Amino acid sequence: MTGIVLVTHSGLGESLRHQAEVILGKMVPMTTVSISYGADPDLALDELIASLGMGQDSGGVVVLTDLPGATPHNLAQKAAEARGVPVISGVNLPMLLKVINHADKPPNELAAVASLGGHQGILNS
Repeated sequence: MTGIVLVTHSGLGESLRHQAEVILGKMVPMTTVSISYGADPDLALDELIASLGMGQDSGGVVVLTDLPGATPHNLAQKAAEARGVPVISGVNLPMLLKVINHADKPPNELAAVASLGGHQGILNS
């Protein structure tokens, strides 16, 4: 299994996790990291690095972030670089559900599944 680490602005990751658990009817094994407004970037980076270690499962880990270019994403990129961990931005509920349901895939494959799930969840009707 590949571990899932969700790195977002305050409260968003926890809310997405909660909704995924309600939809799936079970607890979801993942690590959430909230980056609050005005957080010390160095302390947040240390927390993220530790979270990658805690969130890693036997198959590795994948990181989902909310907004590309924003502080949570930038810090996640820094934390993931040294470990070769994929980071996917633009997390939405369809992406998260897809990742949870396909966590048996290795990290790089799961990253591709995440991107596809996120795009499939966007409709213009």
